Amino acid sequence: MRDFTIIQYTKMLKTLLAQGFSFQPFFAFIENPNPKVIMLRHDVDKLPENSLKTAQLEASLGIRGSYYFRTVPCSYSVEIIREIARLGHEVGYHYETMDSARLKVKGDKLKEKGFEVKNERSKCSEDPDLSGLKDRKDNREADIDRHIDAAYEEFCEKLELIRGLVPVTTICMHGSPQSAYDNKDIWRKFDYKALGVIGEPYFDIDFDKVFYLTDTGRRWNGYKVSVRDKMPQQARWAREGLIFKTTTDIINAAKSGRLPNQIMITVHPQRWSNAAIPWAKELVLQNIKNVVKWAMIRMR
Repeated sequence: MRDFTIIQYTKMLKTLLAQGFSFQPFFAFIENPNPKVIMLRHDVDKLPENSLKTAQLEASLGIRGSYYFRTVPCSYSVEIIREIARLGHEVGYHYETMDSARLKVKGDKLKEKGFEVKNERSKCSEDPDLSGLKDRKDNREADIDRHIDAAYEEFCEKLELIRGLVPVTTICMHGSPQSAYDNKDIWRKFDYKALGVIGEPYFDIDFDKVFYLTDTGRRWNGYKVSVRDKMPQQARWAREGLIFKTTTDIINAAKSGRLPNQIMITVHPQRWSNAAIPWAKELVLQNIKNVVKWAMIRMR
């Protein structure tokens, strides 16, 4: 049987419901966590129409989840964001501004040097500070601080963009494996709670108490090829036998009562499809990505 189909996804949700799990959006868990509960988190990295399908399915089962949208064209859809919220789901911001702000910071530095940004490629080689020929250790902290400032400014703008459509009280970082930046680093300097944000999973969930499952890498045991989405508790979970490769493995563990009582499950809806061609395309592309990510991890 093919995994990562809507058929398998539906079976998993129905099994969890049958085993007595309730479902809470992340914001509701933060405010008043249920004792036996699933937080169903959706990272809408691309193909938002797939997220609408899972949102409709979940709503038909009486399930409310959390959907985190990026503000890039492959994720951001005004109509879909509004419809998912109308179905009763939480909508949050899937931020990546430490990554996206790098171009603005680089452009600002070039302008300070009197260069035209459009000639950045050729001008960099003429400037020893930008080309790496000059020791910049003294300026490194200032550069990081400026980068964080630019990322925070962009974060605030994008947060208000989504809030112009629906209420947003939680956020979740987007972890691109190709990026040199950790998007959570904004919060080394700033406090998202000052913006009316009550939670970010990587800061506001105690994963010593909450079990974490993610389909990162198009597998449920993809932590070995995950660059960003890692939990320090993974070794303990492995010792406890809480490692699952397939959706069927999770279903069987639920039926046998082996799952912990509080779980966050992260899914990427673009991975899940009943249609053969999109399913096969995602399989091939993700397998290639996993090889690349494995190599990146080995080189770090």
